[in-house]
Amino acid sequence: MMKFNIHKFLYGIFVIAAILLMFPKFSYNDPDTFWHIELGQYMIGHGQVLHHAIHTFYGDKLPYVPHEFGFQLLVAPLYAAFGWPGVYILTAVCLFFLVLGLLRLGKVSRKELGLQEDHVLLLPFVLLISCWIYYNYFKGRPQMISSFMIVWFFVYLREYQMSSQKKYAAAMIALSIAIANFHAGVWLVIAVFTGMALLESLIQKTLNGRKIIVFSLVWFVGILNPGGVKSLLFILTVTKKNFNLLINEWQPIRFNSLENLPILLLLLFFACTLPFALQRKPFRFFLMLGILYLGVSNFKQNLFMWLFIPYFAAVFFDALPEFTKTGILVRQSTLRGLLAVGLLLNIAYLFLVPPVIDAKKYPIDEMDYILQHTSEGTRPKVLAHYGSSGYVMFRGGDVLCDGRQDPFVTKDSLGVLGWTAFERSMHGFSEYLPEIVNYDQPDYVITSKKVSYKLLKEWTQKFGQPVFTGTYGSVFSFIPE
Repeated sequence: MMKFNIHKFLYGIFVIAAILLMFPKFSYNDPDTFWHIELGQYMIGHGQVLHHAIHTFYGDKLPYVPHEFGFQLLVAPLYAAFGWPGVYILTAVCLFFLVLGLLRLGKVSRKELGLQEDHVLLLPFVLLISCWIYYNYFKGRPQMISSFMIVWFFVYLREYQMSSQKKYAAAMIALSIAIANFHAGVWLVIAVFTGMALLESLIQKTLNGRKIIVFSLVWFVGILNPGGVKSLLFILTVTKKNFNLLINEWQPIRFNSLENLPILLLLLFFACTLPFALQRKPFRFFLMLGILYLGVSNFKQNLFMWLFIPYFAAVFFDALPEFTKTGILVRQSTLRGLLAVGLLLNIAYLFLVPPVIDAKKYPIDEMDYILQHTSEGTRPKVLAHYGSSGYVMFRGGDVLCDGRQDPFVTKDSLGVLGWTAFERSMHGFSEYLPEIVNYDQPDYVITSKKVSYKLLKEWTQKFGQPVFTGTYGSVFSFIPE
């Protein structure tokens, strides 16, 4: 008869509790989620992969790079079948594989240096890191999927470097294809990691024909996606003329800001781990440089420092004398069961208490009004703030610009003031709004309550009184009576 182990029982409760503390209601409400769902539903309904923007003032003429089509084809039917709880099901699956991947990442790091793979602090640390990643990056976007895929690619890359087993090579190639189709914009990270491994093999004189073939296949199969090379080099499109810097998450991190304190602490902790983690290993030094560059660039790319901190911290834990023993651990199968229990409880809760879209953040009432005054089967042209345009499109309106960004920075979208559609969307809710309205001819304009009273007064003098005011803001109509 097995003895009851109170320590392992409490450890299991801790794991489940950590998952339950990642409240599901915070994972679905992102501006991009709406247009991702709409694009997925359109592609499924029309049986095609999109290469042009849809539901815009420009009709179907603006080119679009389908760099995230795999995610869109996955999230759309889940939403159609289950609503927002369906989106969380995908989130939960991604979180499950991310936690396991981060834990395996730490173990691989220790294995490379000849240490015992597990450590008592590794799982709690991984759960803490996962919690931060969940609240800041798991928002119904492709990075939910690419995060765990990148971590697992790296795990298999390191395992392959140690053993050259075919199963690891096959997994790397499969994940390269998957990332290129689900979130091609981050595929370059895969290419760089592979290049680091190639350089490592050259330095250590372990490079052979088989490795060259495997690494070459990892690079080559990336182009097996509908957007081809354009998808893989998507970063060059959004950074052209620094268009990306108009979006908050692409802007440089303000480390002196209190709201970024966790990011600052992560950076300092990362620096503390380096003397213990590098171990004069060339690959670790290359990785450190890459992660440091990404980690301090902007909030969007800071995610990579959170993803790879277990690789460096896993060795640092041995420097703590109080935790030199293995301690309380759980088997891998048990851990999978505990994670599944916590996530299933979150899923059950979400089905019992479905999430509600925040009417202060998105123009729910305002779109209700517009659609009530629009003929069935007609999509009104609605000019709205950049952050709410995805919701407008999702509800049935045509927009000047949404979060896809790349169709709206092209020459085809140039207009008044010499601005692209993206620039007019970002800068338009200002003193220039009347000129933009006159040029783009929307049926309705939705303004946010966050705009200044002075601006709203100026717009009212130009456009007349709003025809409707809701929780989010006001609606101006330009449809002749």
